[in-house]
Amino acid sequence: MVTGHMLWLTPVAHVAREIWIDRTRSALYFNPTWTLNPLFLPFPGPVLYAGFCCDFIRRPFNVYERAKPWCWDDPSMPADFVACADKSLKLLRSVDTLHACRSLTEATMEHTWGKDFSENLVYDIALGNLNLARCWWQRVEALPELHYPHQDARWRTWSLRIRSLREPLMDDDRAALAAILHRWERENVAGTKAEAIWAPTPFPLEEVG
Repeated sequence: MVTGHMLWLTPVAHVAREIWIDRTRSALYFNPTWTLNPLFLPFPGPVLYAGFCCDFIRRPFNVYERAKPWCWDDPSMPADFVACADKSLKLLRSVDTLHACRSLTEATMEHTWGKDFSENLVYDIALGNLNLARCWWQRVEALPELHYPHQDARWRTWSLRIRSLREPLMDDDRAALAAILHRWERENVAGTKAEAIWAPTPFPLEEVG
């Protein structure tokens, strides 16, 4: 538990595997969610919010019932939560590599949020798929937001980080690309509660001959 409402599976490498116990508008209910948070993407501080690949943890119910909310006062809730959390933990433990995390994201997410052009670009660089990453670069380079003079610091950081990939990507410089991704990951976790349990590890990019 890195905060009072977040459970993180260790080791924490390139992708944080988390269960969030989130509040609702009512003090009577809560919403648990499992999520995969990539730590090496160009947006700074991804560990501060749930996103990219996630799903609600729903209470079991039969076809003759309405969906049950997660209610603190319901005496049957704890047993349901333990059973459902255990199922989610088994899923999260099964995605223990970057390839597996990406495959689950592609299989789970039905919308573009979380697997847009820039994320595909960075993921394929991390996985060592540089030819495919160069194809993604053509799409990313055409994005209007890459050329917009952003006032928001997060968007400025995103733009600068994305631009820094172009030269080493076109030069097929794996060492330089790996150094960039490692730096982003280190900067993204710095000062967060994840820093103490984060374990820097090589990217598949570095393991491809």
